[in-house]
Amino acid sequence: MKKRMTAALAAASLLFAIGALAEDNAALPGTRADAVAAVNTPAAVAQAQSAAQETQTPDEVSAAPAAAPKEEAAEAVAGQSRSTLEITEEYRWFISQYNHIRGRTVRYYDNVYAYNHGDYVLTPFDSRVPEEYLTVDESGTYAVAPIVLDITDAMRVALYGGDHGEVSMLYGQYCERRGDGHGRTGFTGVHEGIDFTSAPEAALFAILGGEVTRAGDSNGTVAVYNAEYDVTVLYLHCEEIEVRRGDMIEAGAYIAQEGKKGSDGTYTHVEMRVGRHTTSNPYRNTILESDCPYPVMQAALNVAESGRQPVTAAAVMEAQRMREEAEAAARAAAEAAKQEEESAEPEIELIDVLPSAGDGYGFAEATAAPEATAAPEATLPPAGK
Repeated sequence: MKKRMTAALAAASLLFAIGALAEDNAALPGTRADAVAAVNTPAAVAQAQSAAQETQTPDEVSAAPAAAPKEEAAEAVAGQSRSTLEITEEYRWFISQYNHIRGRTVRYYDNVYAYNHGDYVLTPFDSRVPEEYLTVDESGTYAVAPIVLDITDAMRVALYGGDHGEVSMLYGQYCERRGDGHGRTGFTGVHEGIDFTSAPEAALFAILGGEVTRAGDSNGTVAVYNAEYDVTVLYLHCEEIEVRRGDMIEAGAYIAQEGKKGSDGTYTHVEMRVGRHTTSNPYRNTILESDCPYPVMQAALNVAESGRQPVTAAAVMEAQRMREEAEAAARAAAEAAKQEEESAEPEIELIDVLPSAGDGYGFAEATAAPEATAAPEATLPPAGK
């Protein structure tokens, strides 16, 4: 009986570890697309125990049971494909920018395929993000729902006053992972808003109109309270702020320039809070405290579903495969053309017309024939002689 219980605990521990494998064994800040398929391979099993450490309490770390045999573990990993959204509840470590370690039990959607400042990664999303804003692809990987892409695109166009820039990070997404310098890793917190990136000094315009409740601080914050929807929209990291507290502005009004005040990069963090506020939520907290902006923004910006497909791990991997095949075919065609050109016999130029006499038959310069000298006319003797 004791042996069976030990084996059961070992299997449970391994399943616990596999759920975090895709994020814990990747290079910071997250897992790339080519790592999605690697989660379902036996090679991933050998790394599962170290991946589980981040999701265990200090007491569990020292008392962790031994791993199950590789064959059983491989079968367990292969059975992880999901068809519906499920919430994971685990004890996780969070490490702040000052290496302050916080541990707590959190609820999240694990391994959502999403964009994070330049790269698609597998990352958790806080469970407070409404379920309708996430989806599951054919490989069982979670992805962002297409309506989120539609809404954030509309916000981007309104913010920059035109169709440029990009959406860099989403609401409820876990921020990058980092180490504490002593062998422990954890996420730096949960993202309270949406990040947009265009260019340094890009003009920023109010997405919603209303009363300016804040116009500058150490984080470059501009806050605008909109009474119609009873929400405050906050813009962070702004520079050259043009509005003042108490101003009443319309949607589309120029408010500031994109900057990096209070940040290590140039972008604009947009956050929404229900009610009238003057400040944003705590920076990268372990729980999501701001309000979901998608319903309000969809209504205010009149966003209709475009019918686009979600950006999923399976779709990106298929596109990558097709691109690599096309590039390989192009290289093969170019190489074949080069070889054909090198092996071809040189063409012989045929001359159908001989050079004229005036050209000297090609041997030397032509010598002009001497001009004929006219014979002098005969002189007759005078008559009568």
